[in-house]
Amino acid sequence: MVAICHIECRGRKADGLAALKKPVNAVVKIWQTGNTIKLCVACVHNTGRHGQRCKASHPEVEKAGDGVACPYSIDIP
Repeated sequence: MVAICHIECRGRKADGLAALKKPVNAVVKIWQTGNTIKLCVACVHNTGRHGQRCKASHPEVEKAGDGVACPYSIDIP
């Protein structure tokens, strides 16, 4: 089973506030393989090895500071 959610996201700045004045369209896909839950966020501002960071507030650099967490991504071991 796969769950797909279409969302409008305004990104996130390091202080947790919205980074964009106008939201962008993104797709969140959640599925299970055996005992593992997987999640994928398809967004133009999503980055990082597991897609766990948002670069909406700093599009010219891959990672600012410790990285700004994507508001819709989670890392499940």
